[in-house]
Amino acid sequence: MTFSIIDIETTGNSPKDFKIIEIAIVLHDGEKELGSYHSFVNPEESISPFISRLTGITDKDVADAPRFFEIAKEIIEFTQGSVFVAHNVSFDYGVLRREYKRLGYDYRMNHLCTIQTARVLIPGHQSYGLKNITKVLGITLDKHHRAIDDARATAQLFEILFEKDTKDLSNFVKKEINPKVLHPQLNIEEYDDIPNKTGIYKFYDINKELIYIGKSIHIKKRISQHLKNNKTTKAIEMRERIVSIDHEVCGSELIALLKESEQIKKHQPIYNRAQRATNFSHGLFAYKDQKGYWNLTIKKNNLTERPLMTFTSVQKGKAYLEHWMDEYELCQKYCSLHKTSSACFNYNIEKCKGACVEEESVEDYNERVESLMNSLNFNGDSFLILDKGRNSKEYSFVWVDEGEYRGYGFAFRYLIKRNPMNFRKFINIQKSNRDFQSIIKLQLDKNEKLEIIELRQ
Repeated sequence: MTFSIIDIETTGNSPKDFKIIEIAIVLHDGEKELGSYHSFVNPEESISPFISRLTGITDKDVADAPRFFEIAKEIIEFTQGSVFVAHNVSFDYGVLRREYKRLGYDYRMNHLCTIQTARVLIPGHQSYGLKNITKVLGITLDKHHRAIDDARATAQLFEILFEKDTKDLSNFVKKEINPKVLHPQLNIEEYDDIPNKTGIYKFYDINKELIYIGKSIHIKKRISQHLKNNKTTKAIEMRERIVSIDHEVCGSELIALLKESEQIKKHQPIYNRAQRATNFSHGLFAYKDQKGYWNLTIKKNNLTERPLMTFTSVQKGKAYLEHWMDEYELCQKYCSLHKTSSACFNYNIEKCKGACVEEESVEDYNERVESLMNSLNFNGDSFLILDKGRNSKEYSFVWVDEGEYRGYGFAFRYLIKRNPMNFRKFINIQKSNRDFQSIIKLQLDKNEKLEIIELRQ
């Protein structure tokens, strides 16, 4: 395996319009340099004063340099078959891909970031910026922010990382999407333009049929995993059917989960139907035994009983029930977590008050179970759950009214803070069900950053 260690300097204008002014490439095998490439580049526009001060490169320096299209073929030939390596690879790789995109060429390489790799292989440093980490490691860097100097310093850092990882580093290489394994009508630029933010995404086939809906806190990364997935026959089959990709930024994971569940129920996409991760197949059920004690159990949902909460698997349900059992001091026996005709295990270690051996009265025990049951219905309270919006100027919110989920929306921060009841102008009304209730309850338990605003009726 060979590696192209690359550093790029740019004009420093708008991030989406950065133009290259200098590029350096060190071809490497992990142990030694195999060759190098270096060139100034005429960006055909002015270099910002800030960049000139930072790099020392002026408009005069690049005036007679080749334009990018004049060296584009040389770069492809020099880097062909290697792994693209850079310190903060998302910047250098992104800039180079945009330059090629302007020429109508789809430049893709497997890539590795020396910042991310260094954090894992040489942990404990305060800063992993190139100037700081090279100084700590005793690597010479004479002219920081000059491409050839930064590339050679990165190459020395790379050698250290290569040695640390027993001369491999393959686990740190991010595989690029291979357009050849995708549907020929899928416009890969649809993927390139998707932000790596929290939201939902949708896949459509050649007949414009919605075949899959997903959610992620990093939607671009998650879509990338789908487009590279070779693990199962079903994953490959779905990947090869994708002709169009749509997405919606939600800002909030809670909103994304609610919208994903809502959309899956509405459209029933073929590849969601058999996916357990989005199927709330099990529930928490309660019944009273002959002695009058409330019994709780996790089992498959059915058409005749209404669960208190729903879960995507029996294992997840039991994990939450164990947590609530400890929180509310409930009995293992009556939570169906310890089959016994006598005392449960927790009674023997003094974590159970003795309902299992009738030392605790039905009334006292049931009072705590009912407290749990009420909490799962939010005690009948009315409130807003505030979270991050789609941008810095807004909140997302979820409305719970008298213990029932009513809908979600997005509103300017100042409007909600001025008067929480302003949310009514922006609400998307939804019909509640146990899955939505469960999503909200589990997110409230999981995410401490969610803000609760009580609503007075």
